[in-house]
Amino acid sequence: MSEVVKCPFCENLVESDTERCLKCGSFFKEPELSGLKFKDFGMFFALQILTFGLFSTLWFFINFRAINNLAVNERDCLKFKGLAAILGLSIIGYAGYILSDVEFSHSVAVVVGLVQYIISVALAYRTLKIIQRYTIAKYGESLELNPYYIAIFSVLYMSHFIDTYTKRVMNSHDYFSFKSPQGVALIVVIAVLAILLGIHLHLG
Repeated sequence: MSEVVKCPFCENLVESDTERCLKCGSFFKEPELSGLKFKDFGMFFALQILTFGLFSTLWFFINFRAINNLAVNERDCLKFKGLAAILGLSIIGYAGYILSDVEFSHSVAVVVGLVQYIISVALAYRTLKIIQRYTIAKYGESLELNPYYIAIFSVLYMSHFIDTYTKRVMNSHDYFSFKSPQGVALIVVIAVLAILLGIHLHLG
């Protein structure tokens, strides 16, 4: 059972196990997402490049339990589990197609890539919604989610969001900066993708 103590910043009476003072808004310890692995954006990005984009898929399964533990309602858990199951089935189906004797056409590759991207966007969005609701319940802060960043950058935006989580909660109105190393990296990624797409369309 928690005891009542004084806030060290404003001397308001608070419970000893609370995360922040309701009067002055001061945090008693830095907000964090406990249990999640590979939270560093630089490491995530490097592993994503080294595995040709496969690491983001592994990330969801590595953090499956931790993400579910962050969920504050059963509906979010069910949605996340459903999307993870769809992702797993799509990978199995894709692997089966590659191992079969059926010729792998360019159009099939495009469709498979598009489906995988849509699933990753949906999973990134659901993960961020779980984190958003967890933050409201635990710290009383509503973090903004940028739907355009989710749609364009998908898991990269999710990783950046998680990496900067502490700063976002403590400075909820200053939730993203293009001048940060992560912001620069995102700009470089989208520029490279645009160039590759332009080359593909030109050669095609």
